[in-house]
Amino acid sequence: VQPPKVVRKEMVVPREYIFVVDISGSMSGRPLDISKEMMNNLLSGLGENEYFNIMLFAGTAAVYKEQSIKATPQNIKEGIEFIKYQRGGGGTELMNALEKVYAIPKKDGVSRSVVVLTDGYVSVEEEAFDLIAKNLDEANVFAFGIGNGVNRYLIEGMAKVSQGKAFFTVDMNQAKYK
Repeated sequence: VQPPKVVRKEMVVPREYIFVVDISGSMSGRPLDISKEMMNNLLSGLGENEYFNIMLFAGTAAVYKEQSIKATPQNIKEGIEFIKYQRGGGGTELMNALEKVYAIPKKDGVSRSVVVLTDGYVSVEEEAFDLIAKNLDEANVFAFGIGNGVNRYLIEGMAKVSQGKAFFTVDMNQAKYK
């Protein structure tokens, strides 16, 4: 099987992005500001044939919408507003967030990507890897490590297990590039 030389717009499968954003105490301040800037860039870059949702996590996990929504200009604006006023605090319950992400109903014919933004200050690496591996048919994972003291093992491991990609950023200048 050879991919075509030119991919026409109608050939691209619709996509859904679920952004899993760490708002725990360790993300308070600059790391969370970087995450907000990245979310602004990521959401603003979505096309109208795409879907998105946002899962915030700290001691608990809260989803923006029960089902992912179309990436219309109005929905993107509201998503950016939703993340804009978040403050860091509490523990880092990544597993609860990931379990809730995989429970969000998936749309037929839509490719799902999970995008995790965290410093990774957790001790559930192996459990996270196992959950992601068990759900390879549901979504791939792209992990963004935010800040200076990132848990690289977690970020790189999540991406590797899902055949996604890991990214790292320590400041605002890198946020747009990444």
